[in-house]
Amino acid sequence: MKRLIVFSILTLGTITVSAQFANNWLNNQNKHLLYTNFDLMMGTNTGGNVGMNFVYNCKYSVQVGYSSDSNKPAQFVQGFKSGTISETGASIIQAKMMENYDIMIGRHFDLSSKGALRFIVQGGPGMSILHDSSEPEKDREFSIMINTKIEFPIIDMLGFTAGPTLVMNQERQNLTFCVGFIYGIISEY
Repeated sequence: MKRLIVFSILTLGTITVSAQFANNWLNNQNKHLLYTNFDLMMGTNTGGNVGMNFVYNCKYSVQVGYSSDSNKPAQFVQGFKSGTISETGASIIQAKMMENYDIMIGRHFDLSSKGALRFIVQGGPGMSILHDSSEPEKDREFSIMINTKIEFPIIDMLGFTAGPTLVMNQERQNLTFCVGFIYGIISEY
């Protein structure tokens, strides 16, 4: 239920954004951006990421986000048949899932004169919720999330993004590559 609420708030916040709202945002002299990113995460773990971004004066950003990933069994035990368990139980590969709620701050760098290509470095604290298929209890841990990505605005309201993300907590460190799209007020007029 929490996931649905977070996703709904981020999506509704982005949908209500309009171009007229961006021109009057804080100050007519400065250009500020407000958009949502939706990413697919691939690597040692697979999952997804959604976040709401506010960029002040096209330089400094704050992101509130949610991500969820799980490990996929990459290796199977030889001789394993469906419905059988070895005496030690070693043939069962445990699935682990990690959810993150995070707040990141960052810096945007324009790689082109028109802002058609941006490099972003973000980092910040988060709360990780770890699920293990063998244990009914959930572990909650403090985590650090570091995200670097390149954004390609296609039009004023839509673009693409790609880059690595590192999530570190006491139990696990995940390095994934994210590919996704951004929607909202993503470029200067």
